[in-house]
Amino acid sequence: MQLNDPSNLMKKSVIVMLVVSLILMIIGLFWLGLILLLYFILLKRISQIKSQRGNKVIKSILISSVILLVVISIKLFVFDIFRIPSPSMENTFFPDDIIVVNKLKYGPILPRSPFDIPIINITYQFNESAKKRKKEYWWPYKRLSGTSKIQQGDIVVFNSTWKKDFILVKRCVGLPGDTLTIKNASVFINGKVFKEPNAVKKEYNFTVRGKENDFKKITDTLQLDVNYNRAFVKGFLTEQQLGHLTKDDLIKFVQDTTISKRKAKTFDKTKMLSWTIDNMGAFIVPKKGMTIELNLINFFKYRRAINSCEGVTIKRVEDVCYINDKRATHYTFTKDYFFLMGDNRAKSADSRAWGFVPIDNIIGKVDYVLFSNYGGSFNWGRFFKKIN
Repeated sequence: MQLNDPSNLMKKSVIVMLVVSLILMIIGLFWLGLILLLYFILLKRISQIKSQRGNKVIKSILISSVILLVVISIKLFVFDIFRIPSPSMENTFFPDDIIVVNKLKYGPILPRSPFDIPIINITYQFNESAKKRKKEYWWPYKRLSGTSKIQQGDIVVFNSTWKKDFILVKRCVGLPGDTLTIKNASVFINGKVFKEPNAVKKEYNFTVRGKENDFKKITDTLQLDVNYNRAFVKGFLTEQQLGHLTKDDLIKFVQDTTISKRKAKTFDKTKMLSWTIDNMGAFIVPKKGMTIELNLINFFKYRRAINSCEGVTIKRVEDVCYINDKRATHYTFTKDYFFLMGDNRAKSADSRAWGFVPIDNIIGKVDYVLFSNYGGSFNWGRFFKKIN
């Protein structure tokens, strides 16, 4: 038998496809292994079509359809690409960074409307009745299996809880069932300090002993986010950047400025709890099956999550809670939730401001920066950079 014998090559391709499908099934991606098998069987059937003129046309149409289906499937189920819109995740990401989002990690979400399906959604743009429902979910939430669950410290891409298709990226700080507290901008999870990633920035004030030009040379070299004036320097720095500056004779450290001085509103939307952006809690991140008493404190802590994500309406009238206009003393959550924060804490609107994010909204995990033009030109140091 010759090495390039078509029958021999077909047998090898069958074995390779079976092995790949088996591996995918073993690591928890049973659905993906099954899809690959179906694609392979379909392509094999197409290849068996005899090369007559009519059959050539049919074969070309079928092959084109399969290729289109593969492209759509990759975007829906495997990975996607997004652009970073703001500085809220500096120094992990910078504005206009293009990132790769891994959907296999937590399992891809099945489309919830025709507008979620690439290429197919174009046809619905010409249907006026369908366009009126563009911001709605047509079908219920369903997530396929993934290779792992969301972990503390993961950087995730997700849909906002207030607007469909408004995409955000933040770091996961609190998991379902965690007790979270923020004290003077430091995060505590279940009573223990959350180990901040090296990229996390906080706000500091400095005075400068030396000349302005000498100071600017240092900050330009380190690419620091600082505002200079004669009285003081205001900077948004990581601990490593702070270390570089305080070791230099030109710099005199003045103050660690907590961001509570800003008048940013917290997700409880009440003055009763006296929360600020950098001093809040304690509170429990909602977990599926968790039951809370609907007292006054819990009402303010959880009303936004219940109203925006649980599919019910909660309100309080004269110290009595009502859910869908029925009197209630307790509520049991139907979903898992996460508490997400930006690495550039002083410039990030995140869960501190708008609360918990349900599992339904999590799209995937960020694995890589595909490319970056940070600094005004193509940054080779960030080309396909892996994110920890």
